[in-house]
Amino acid sequence: MSDALGLRDLNLNLYEPHKEIITYQRWFGRYARSYLSDASSQDKVAMGLKLVHSQRVRKLAKDLALCLNLAERQVFLSELCGLFHDIGRLPQFKKYKTFFDAKSEDHAALGVEVLERHGVFSDLGQEEKTHVLDAIFVHNKFSIPKAFQGQRLILSKILRDADKIDIWRVFDDYYRKGSVTKDVNLGLPPGRTISGAVLEDLESDKIVRIEHVQNQLDFIIMRLSWLFDINFKHSLGIIAKRNYIHTMFQMLPEGKEKEIVRRKITALLEERLGR
Repeated sequence: MSDALGLRDLNLNLYEPHKEIITYQRWFGRYARSYLSDASSQDKVAMGLKLVHSQRVRKLAKDLALCLNLAERQVFLSELCGLFHDIGRLPQFKKYKTFFDAKSEDHAALGVEVLERHGVFSDLGQEEKTHVLDAIFVHNKFSIPKAFQGQRLILSKILRDADKIDIWRVFDDYYRKGSVTKDVNLGLPPGRTISGAVLEDLESDKIVRIEHVQNQLDFIIMRLSWLFDINFKHSLGIIAKRNYIHTMFQMLPEGKEKEIVRRKITALLEERLGR
């Protein structure tokens, strides 16, 4: 387990990786190689980011499930959700040369299509298969459907938290290196101010809608607004500990808008983390 996740001091039962995950990892690798084999160097870099992200989300999802003291089978299913949640990114990028769903297709829906077409989860029970596919399908949606209950709901919450945590890691790494690519920022222009609709969403304690995002500053605010959708206190603790929020603040220009954002996010963290 990763100490970076703050798990070392937790009293958890040791989790032996489910043998089935090896089979799924092998399928994942074969599928990825089928896209990388004839790709350009630039495209390999872009798709490689998503492949690394998928493996990190797999590990985060597993660790979050452990922190919640879920049964071993649910830990395994959480890991599966993490591994395959972005499998649709490969056909998406090959066809459209972008990861921006609004300019291509819903990558989660594409992923579910891939997994069903190839029968990847044929060894799972029907209920487990449905719950995993549903969690993957809604991982990028604005919210989890209210009808979701039980295992379907917990898998969806774990996956959404794990996905957001690692997306913040991706941007944090690239900002620190000063080499943000157009693929990472969805090809958005830099921008000089935060759009009014974006700021209004944040001030209303709402996740910023992607259709309101006009530039990279808006995109930063949208990622900050994801804090309203974090499901577990432990997830929020990871985000705060890794200073992802601080990095995003540094990217915003000084001024009234930045202070509005700072006050809103600081209040949220104080409320949720008891600071």
